[in-house]
Amino acid sequence: MTKTLSTLTTAVLVLSVVACSSPVEEETTLSPIHIISSFGEAGSSSQTIRILAPKIEEYFDRPVEIHYSEVGKGGNIGPQTAANAPEDQLTLFVGSVGNIALLPNILTSYEVDPLEDFHAVTHLTVTPDVLIANAELGVSTLDELIAYANERGEPLSYSHIAQFSIHRMEFVEILNALGVEANNDDSIRGSARAMQAVANGSIDLAMTTAPYVAPLVEAGSVVPLAVANETRLPAYPDVPTMKESGIPIEHGSWAGAFVPAATSAQDTEQMFRALQHALTDENVVAQLAALGMIAAPSDSPEAFTSYIREETARLGAVAKTYGIREE
Repeated sequence: MTKTLSTLTTAVLVLSVVACSSPVEEETTLSPIHIISSFGEAGSSSQTIRILAPKIEEYFDRPVEIHYSEVGKGGNIGPQTAANAPEDQLTLFVGSVGNIALLPNILTSYEVDPLEDFHAVTHLTVTPDVLIANAELGVSTLDELIAYANERGEPLSYSHIAQFSIHRMEFVEILNALGVEANNDDSIRGSARAMQAVANGSIDLAMTTAPYVAPLVEAGSVVPLAVANETRLPAYPDVPTMKESGIPIEHGSWAGAFVPAATSAQDTEQMFRALQHALTDENVVAQLAALGMIAAPSDSPEAFTSYIREETARLGAVAKTYGIREE
């Protein structure tokens, strides 16, 4: 791999600077911790980073710099950049279910092996995905959606957000489980555009993370039909989980923390402790919850590594079953 930090967008947010009162202190000032996001500033994982960063600074007593990546194919640029970060700096990479567990299965040009090029540190958050329908369809449950689709006599329409997104895999499993025929509108890319399209009736269905969905549900332009989460969401207590609905999707999107493989065992352990410090803070948990995310730290780096292996195998099986792979 040849990509370096120059592949990042120029946006860098410096969250704090260590004050220096003398030349001697300047010489001993600790270098910043670099945190690399997989996506731009608006992404849920990037929002997570901004919430966690002050606590990371507090733990290490060092400044933090956040680097936002270009998305590329499903968030493939951030991992490539992080894996090639200079060895003399402490780098934390925040990856997602897509670029950690999905892309290795479907993108032949992917240049990263997440468990070879990184040390897994900890699971960070779970962000439930919500299947929604345009309110004008007049359906409020999956059974009603199936009945509507059968009576309609022509395929429904939906957006899977992006070709290499986890939402594409989710729709493949949902439509297969429901026996409903629907066509993806490939002209609609990105969660924001997909939400606009389903709200105004350009498409019938969409599925993305709860933070994007909530305002539309509140406005009454869409109806939630099922949630990808282990349990029902407090905001939608009458909306069943995918698993309750007979769809083999137990949870939605997630984010996790990684350090480049060259990082020492001591620094990896300290990063794990710093993130435990952050993710168990009541204020941090509340800020994440306000965005529709659930703080979900791992018990250990080893536990998170095992989780990644399970997720990679799960998504690999789905991709193989439905022939989803870029050649």
